[in-house]
Amino acid sequence: MKGNAANQWGPESGRNEALPLDADRRFTGRLVSIFGDNTGGTTILHYLVDLPGAGYGDFEYVVAGPVRSMTPVAPAASWHEREVHEQYGVEFIGHPHLRPLMRHSRFDSGLPSNGSTQEMEESQFLRVQGEGVCEIPVGPVHAGIIEPGHFRFSVVGDTVLHLQLRLFYTHKGTEKLFEGRVATDAVPIAESVSGDNCFAHAVAYCQAVEGVHQAIVPPKANAIRLIGLELERLLAHIGDLGALCGDVGFAVPAAYCARIKEDLLQASAKIVGTRYWRGVAVPGGVRHEIGSADGRELKESIRIAVEDFVGIAEQALRTPSLEDRFEGAGILAPNRAADLAVVGPVARACGIALDVRRDHPYGAYKNLNFDVPTWHYGDVMARARIRMMEVHASARLLLDYLEALPAGPIWLPLPAISTGRAFAAVEAPRGELVYWLRVEEGKIARCHVRSPSFQNWPALPFAVTGNIIADFPLINKSFNLSYSGCDR
Repeated sequence: MKGNAANQWGPESGRNEALPLDADRRFTGRLVSIFGDNTGGTTILHYLVDLPGAGYGDFEYVVAGPVRSMTPVAPAASWHEREVHEQYGVEFIGHPHLRPLMRHSRFDSGLPSNGSTQEMEESQFLRVQGEGVCEIPVGPVHAGIIEPGHFRFSVVGDTVLHLQLRLFYTHKGTEKLFEGRVATDAVPIAESVSGDNCFAHAVAYCQAVEGVHQAIVPPKANAIRLIGLELERLLAHIGDLGALCGDVGFAVPAAYCARIKEDLLQASAKIVGTRYWRGVAVPGGVRHEIGSADGRELKESIRIAVEDFVGIAEQALRTPSLEDRFEGAGILAPNRAADLAVVGPVARACGIALDVRRDHPYGAYKNLNFDVPTWHYGDVMARARIRMMEVHASARLLLDYLEALPAGPIWLPLPAISTGRAFAAVEAPRGELVYWLRVEEGKIARCHVRSPSFQNWPALPFAVTGNIIADFPLINKSFNLSYSGCDR
């Protein structure tokens, strides 16, 4: 969809009714992303929206002055508008706090200041005042090997009153790295966005390139992509549940899950030559064939791994000491989840039946009909249960497809020179992953990546508030958000 649809929140004098509003002027679609693009010296805002009953829509607005903020009617827009403001200098009128998102101070952003860097850093944090209130800063440097992120807690005793996030310490400028690259050769950049979900990123990017070419991928290539995507989901969910057990000191299921995950990684390496399916997806199909014998071997490995996992996970989730830590911890209210447009297991644990595979099917998923599992409590236990249910669903898909892979080629050559733009979304293990691509004469002019972690990080503070600070690592782990995927 083109036009100046964003004018509903555009210049104060603008008039537009294209973006969906109800009679009370409330936003009725699900906001997917907001991003900018420069063409011929003109800044264009793109509003990607999931419209009820109509699918994805790409609404455009040519920026000619200040733009009315969408955040008051769609809180999920806040980080997107802050990012566009920082990258393109667009002013959003009515945004509640249009402070820098990636550059953490006025000094970093090149704006004039009269205070010290430390004063400017501190001024960006909300100070909670009152008797007995104290602040606890955590990070950005953490123990272990996790990436940097700063968490500032305002607490009374052990109870968290407020949590403020600061991320983007390792922002890589990935979208800029795409520009000027030959579109058919840039898959390794997509794979580098988030290492543990590299195959989902590769497939989403390839589907965007194929959309530009209007190419039809061979059925066997789509089937192999489905196998890789669902295997990646198994690896993520099995690892996540083990890590949750480890966070509450339940070492036995944590060790079991680590061993099961390693078994699946070794099976992947044996069948396709890579543990995380890096280098498998290419525009037009896949690089690696899976024959009948390999398919049977991989099927048996998955069957054994899933049986082992289900046995230990069910025992763990029925253990009273674990139930005591998981149940009621980190509750994300359904209305808050909807306001922030969260995706993936976090959304489904709040009762929001959102899944790209069903709602906007792609590749081999177009031929499937399956239910989206949901839970309704929105706590750590709900997010653990959702992952359990999704392991069952993914295992069924994998066993079915590995039983009878279609015949035929696994790759369709694409022309080197192409011009156009396309949008693709896949259901990554963490949720909806989006790539938007504009290609000119075979080279990338603009690539926008909206990862599920970028969408879900703003919801974490709402799940932490009211809990004891000792439960923060557990709640954070139950969201399992990627720093790298956010700091893209």
